[in-house]
Parts: sequence; structure tokens; C-alpha cells
Amino acid sequence: MILKASDQTRALIALTNLADEHPHLPAPEMHVHGHISLSAMVTVEVVLHGDEDGFEAWRQALGIDPGDVQQRQLSLGGRVSSAHTIRLGVAIVLTVHHRQEAPPARVLAAVA
Repeated sequence: MILKASDQTRALIALTNLADEHPHLPAPEMHVHGHISLSAMVTVEVVLHGDEDGFEAWRQALGIDPGDVQQRQLSLGGRVSSAHTIRLGVAIVLTVHHRQEAPPARVLAAVA
């Protein structure tokens, strides 16, 4: 099944409603796309870079339980937190790329 731009209308409405309900939310990077699977679901990726407080504000606004946040280490030393929910039939994936003070010594050695 090939999704059309009009299929993404629910995602835009969900984001508009969320912004109306929570005007204080910081502006993230957002990607709206369709996942082709057993049920073609429109997905919104909400990405914050280094803004842990913004991630927390979005998490609360989306009603995601803190226990549902997943943490993972990246191979080059960074860390990512993510969580997801469904709102108005739209999958919303919330992600923050945490600040990294300095690359690990092994990364610096590899590029030297």
C-alpha cells in the first residue's frame, strides 16, 4: 500500500492539537511518514537534540509513563532516550539525543 500526503492528515491534526493544548512545548525536529506493515500506520518522529528538559516536557504532554522510556548507548559514546505512544491513531516516537561533553578517547584515537 502506498500512502498519500492526505493519509498524513491525522498526524498533522494530532500535532496541532498537542501544540494547542501545550503551547509551552519546545519546537523539536519532526518527521511525518508512513510505515508499511500489516496496518499502514502514520508515524511522527519527534526528535530533540541535547534538550533533556524538552524531552521530559514532551513525555509528560504525551502522557507517556517514565517507566516506558528506553535508554541506549551508541557505539561512539553518545546516549539516546526514546518512548512511543499512539494519539488519534498516529504513532508518535519521542527521542532525545543526549549531550555528550567530549568524544570517548577511543573515538579520538581512531580519527587521529
